[in-house]
Amino acid sequence: MALGRKLIVLSLIVTGILSSVVMYGFLVGATCQYSISLHVPEDKRDVSLTCYRGKVVALQTKTASDGRIISKWKVEARQFRFGNQAVYFVYSRVPLITNTKEDSNDRFNQISSGYTFLFYHIVRENDGIYLLQTFPHNYIHKGKIEGFMDFWGMTSRPEIIVGN
Repeated sequence: MALGRKLIVLSLIVTGILSSVVMYGFLVGATCQYSISLHVPEDKRDVSLTCYRGKVVALQTKTASDGRIISKWKVEARQFRFGNQAVYFVYSRVPLITNTKEDSNDRFNQISSGYTFLFYHIVRENDGIYLLQTFPHNYIHKGKIEGFMDFWGMTSRPEIIVGN
């Protein structure tokens, strides 16, 4: 077999494997149905994250000590799942409150806006969840979750037993 044909066959095999991996992550990620709430103490902001059929919507809110909302952002993404690894393909990042003084929530979203893919290692313990991030710096977020992250989480949920 000529070298050209071997390279073509090899490239087709590699393309097939990569396509399968991406399709797996997309399909597993599309089985999500959850809500996560967490507080980010370093930026003093609250995050409400929902996922349904692979679409993730995150609302990031920073409030003043008097309860007034200082800034609020809406981030939309597609979820890809590979075991405990979640990859968010961010396609929209919009400030919902404008005409305010720039704060840490605004700076975080402005820095993150240059990145389309965000990677999180996720560990779930019952209704608690830990999101480990490495960008823009290493941090572990602790929050509460309702629902399931993906198909595998849905199938491993304990059955509800109804008493007599």
